[in-house]
Amino acid sequence: MMKHYLKIFVVLLSLGLVSSCDFDDDFTEPDYVTFEAAPSGTNVGVEVGGTTTYDVKVYTANVVDQARTFNVLVLDNTSLGSEGYSVPATVTIPAGSNEGTLSVQVSDVGLGVAGKALNLNIQEEAGFSVGKPIRLNVARVCPGKEFVIDIVFDGYSDETSYSLVDSAGETIISAAAGSISRGTATLNRSLCIPAGTYTFNIEDSYGDGLTYPNLGSVTISYAGTVLTSFDGNFGSGTSVEVSF
Repeated sequence: MMKHYLKIFVVLLSLGLVSSCDFDDDFTEPDYVTFEAAPSGTNVGVEVGGTTTYDVKVYTANVVDQARTFNVLVLDNTSLGSEGYSVPATVTIPAGSNEGTLSVQVSDVGLGVAGKALNLNIQEEAGFSVGKPIRLNVARVCPGKEFVIDIVFDGYSDETSYSLVDSAGETIISAAAGSISRGTATLNRSLCIPAGTYTFNIEDSYGDGLTYPNLGSVTISYAGTVLTSFDGNFGSGTSVEVSF
């Protein structure tokens, strides 16, 4: 009787192995395409007035013996103007690989001081799952050529307001009275802005400049060279013009 049960067990085990093998043969790995992971975005630097190319990696889940091409989308929430980027319409994963490269070109056109975002995704198609979009944070860089505003406050930094205006009358940066916490000792603003003529305005809401209890000062420089410097005895306010 024991031998009989053993024979039945062996037969059932054999059937199970066969069924398992059949299942493995029928299994198809999922098709998936995605950009390289960058949860908070990827920073891309552009020199003032310049253009740069950034390579974005694209991956698929599987390696196959033929090239695969996917459509690339520029998403509506992109803040960088169309004149500031060039994005290929497609990206190709070569045969025998699961990695491709999308070469994106960005320029300092309409970037402004804060920079802009270029958001991309891969167009969905039948049979493929698509990963998350990628965000390219495009901003100016100017190593060694920064425009710098240094302010040494008196004792009432909250009374100070300032602005920087270009030759076309556009405000580049500004801070209203009360936006700087009282007790702040110094302020340093480093900017990447094109060469030109700018007007720096500074005001004191109390009317005594940067004079009490300490005498403050303002220094404006470009690429390490001082363009102008003056002490805080400017009353209710003053304006200075600088060029570089």
